Formats: sequence, C-alpha cells, structure tokens
Amino acid sequence: RRFDTFRRETEPVVRALEMAQAMQSTENEGNGSQILIVNIDGTGSIEEVWDTTENAMNSYIKNDILTANSNLLKAIEDGDIKAFNKLCADNLSIEIIKGDIRERYNSISARDLFEKHETKMTSNVASISNASIQILDGVKAIVSYENGGSRERREWHHGPKGWKCVSLSK
Repeated sequence: RRFDTFRRETEPVVRALEMAQAMQSTENEGNGSQILIVNIDGTGSIEEVWDTTENAMNSYIKNDILTANSNLLKAIEDGDIKAFNKLCADNLSIEIIKGDIRERYNSISARDLFEKHETKMTSNVASISNASIQILDGVKAIVSYENGGSRERREWHHGPKGWKCVSLSK
C-alpha cells in the first residue's frame, strides 16, 4: 500500500524534478544544476538508510555553503557592496586579531563591515586554500580557510532568504 502511494503521488514529482535537473544542466552548458536528486536505497537498516540520507544532505549543504562563501569573497574582490549585503545578515559579529591586539564588534552592519574591514583585507578568491566546513545542524555552518596568509572563519545561518554570513573572524 505504501509503495502504491509512492508510485502514485511521489514518483511523478521525482520524474518532473529529474527532467528539470537535466534541462537546467543543459542550459548551464554542462556546469550542473541547482536541483540535486539523490537515489537512496531504502532496503538497508534504518541506521544505514539514515547515514546515506545524511551524507547526501550534508554534501548538498557543503556545496551550497561553499558557493555562498565564494560569492561573498567575489563580491569583496569586485567591491560589490550590493552583492555583499545580500549574502550577509543585517547585523554581524566580527573579531579581528592582529598579533596581540584583538578587535571585537558585536553588532556591525554589513555595509560597515564591508567598508571598514573587508575592503582593507586581501580577499582574492583564487588565493583561498585549506578550506574546511563544519555543519552544525543543517541550518548553521562554519567555513574556515586560508586567505592571503591568514586564517578566516565565517559562520553562516540558513533562513528564508538562503544562507547569510552572520560572523567573521580573521
């Protein structure tokens, strides 16, 4: 009975998404699609199915986070305050460490962060290395990486308008 319900109600949606995924990939000249369909074998134990599902979701989240982070760095590199604002929360926290000096700001606007701190730093997307992602609970993540010889750490939260950077530590 459950399988009949799946075939009648869910399978047509999956097939439509597969077609949309293929069309979007073609339109993007083979550079992939924003739609990601993962087929998961449900015949294993509950734990095995869950592990497979969690790995698939984490892979998607990691890709989504890295794209947002890359777009943010590109906005900094291009001096694009509008794109930067779209990727940041209204108020951010920031910590900048230079030797023994530590500056902290607990509620700074994206515009102030951009004008006072980001444009002074060397943010070159091509110079990013040793990136790592820590997914905290599916809607929060931390991305850290080397950028121009210093370590940067950005915390991201997912909300109704997508991923937003909420804090920065350099």
